[in-house]
Amino acid sequence: MYDVCQLATAMLAVAFTALLLITGQRFIESRLQYEAMPPFVAMATLPP
Repeated sequence: MYDVCQLATAMLAVAFTALLLITGQRFIESRLQYEAMPPFVAMATLPP
């Protein structure tokens, strides 16, 4: 009985870790796509 509880806990930990890795990867990819947009830069120039 103890082995079954230990196996269930280990499987839950593995599933939770995999879920965190997948969501973290998707979050990083979405941030990279958002930051890949060209920035809007207004340059101030002085008259000659």
